[in-house]
Amino acid sequence: MVPQPCRRAVELGAGTGIQTRRLKAFADETLAVEPDANMRAAFTVDGAKLLVGTAEEIPVADGGADLVVACESWHWFAQPQATHEAARVLRQGGTLAVAWNLPETTDDWTKKFWWPVASAHDESRRPGRLILAADAPFHTPQYRVLRWTLRRHIDDLVALLGTYSRVLALEPLERKEFLDHQRSLVPVREDGIVDVRFTTICWRTVHKGA
Repeated sequence: MVPQPCRRAVELGAGTGIQTRRLKAFADETLAVEPDANMRAAFTVDGAKLLVGTAEEIPVADGGADLVVACESWHWFAQPQATHEAARVLRQGGTLAVAWNLPETTDDWTKKFWWPVASAHDESRRPGRLILAADAPFHTPQYRVLRWTLRRHIDDLVALLGTYSRVLALEPLERKEFLDHQRSLVPVREDGIVDVRFTTICWRTVHKGA
């Protein structure tokens, strides 16, 4: 997803910096753009510059970025504004890359456990789909799908579910009751460990210039 060399990378919807920590290892300069004040308050990534802004109004000069990247967030952005803004800040030949980690729902318990994630969006905002403006100055996107297993203690898995926006939006007592119920759905070993399958979907496309 990251071109090499990468002098400047711009991350949209950086959140608390979970992916920023990885991204800055591949870029000379990393600009993390985040609109939410609470997320910015929890951002503690050394070596990355945190900026107040949105995907629709990126606080970066024209044509100065080698990479614009969004992890877990592109489906939230308004189109065609986000596409045009990404194109504006990228140099010709620069890369737009997006990715999602999606839980696989292949049996009864995973379908019930992950339903807040799977049912949170309509078809026009489905995570995993790279939606671009029709007049986007980009080449045909490429994609790669990776499947992997997350091995975690049940406590950590339930805590992960609690980070999704649809769960965070619940009132505290309602959220606790919901997470306790979701926990009861999970088949775990005696040591509390559970294996959960995920799919990572990565897209990239290159700015073809004016």
